[in-house]
Amino acid sequence: MGVYTVGGERGEDYENLINAARKAASHGFQVYILPNPKGLRTADFIFVQKGIYKLYDLKTIQGKSSAINRLMESIGQTNHVLLNIATDYNPLALARCIKKFFEMNPNAVEVLVFKGNKSILLKRSSTQSKSFFKIFIKKYQQ
Repeated sequence: MGVYTVGGERGEDYENLINAARKAASHGFQVYILPNPKGLRTADFIFVQKGIYKLYDLKTIQGKSSAINRLMESIGQTNHVLLNIATDYNPLALARCIKKFFEMNPNAVEVLVFKGNKSILLKRSSTQSKSFFKIFIKKYQQ
């Protein structure tokens, strides 16, 4: 699997994009970094795995309470969000943010969380389970 870019190497977000793209590639995705035209809300990536193509919006989480704000920024941009966790984030607080994001965004389909070398894929239906918080925290802390 590889990482391909279609311009934008000089953009201010490029370092975050390339770091997340490399992680995605290490998890088996073929990754295309998309250009970000000024004034348009577009996806950051196309991820390809097993012949399935998905558009993702990257949200890099660097602050300890920024996840919900960053998730809400993606509403209207794509229906798949990649959270690249670059800080020590409380797993229960993050789970609550993700659940709230799905409640606030009826078009959201998936949130993919990268934490270190881990990848956690959350579909809308998984957040509606009674055991969502317990399962998420366990995966996040492994």
